[in-house]
Amino acid sequence: MRFFQSDIIKLISLILYFSLIFFSCAYFLKEPGRPPKVNGVAINDSYRKIYIHNMQNDSYGSAVHTTLTQLVKAEIDRRGRFIQTRDKSAAAFRFYGSVVHYQKIGNIMDTFGQQMSSEISIVVRLEIQEAITGEKIPLERDEILARAYYSEQMGYRESEEQAQARMLRNLSYRISEESENAWYYYIKEKYYPNVSLEKK
Repeated sequence: MRFFQSDIIKLISLILYFSLIFFSCAYFLKEPGRPPKVNGVAINDSYRKIYIHNMQNDSYGSAVHTTLTQLVKAEIDRRGRFIQTRDKSAAAFRFYGSVVHYQKIGNIMDTFGQQMSSEISIVVRLEIQEAITGEKIPLERDEILARAYYSEQMGYRESEEQAQARMLRNLSYRISEESENAWYYYIKEKYYPNVSLEKK
């Protein structure tokens, strides 16, 4: 009986070991610039080229648009679905963004009316256009709201600048993901409608 149990434990250990190796290799060998596919057919690189305009700032938050532009560009490069180009005329799509709202308010006050915790919020308006036609890609939402809470006096202490950086990083992830999803379904329906599972 002991022999049988030890064999089962060895077998399970081997399965876990090889599973770990397989998934580790799959993760590390994954190419971030690998083209996305529609039913196994790689999307042509010409459809992946995007020009990202610098974010505009129509709010009272100074320099948030500059930081957000840099973060979005870096995140899109990291994800690898789009191919960024600095040549506006070579891009198949153009990305526009504008910070339309930035606000800081007190969140928690002490008994003396002193501010102990704060909330910052930002609203960004987005638009992606196909360069040739000027057609707008339908986005999940045209505006994205993000918030961050912080305190310089209690708990994990942060300054407004640190909380702002954290909020903008999270916002850049959401902007990149929603933009890529909208672009993918637009491309799929417009340029790859007849691609079947057999065409791989």
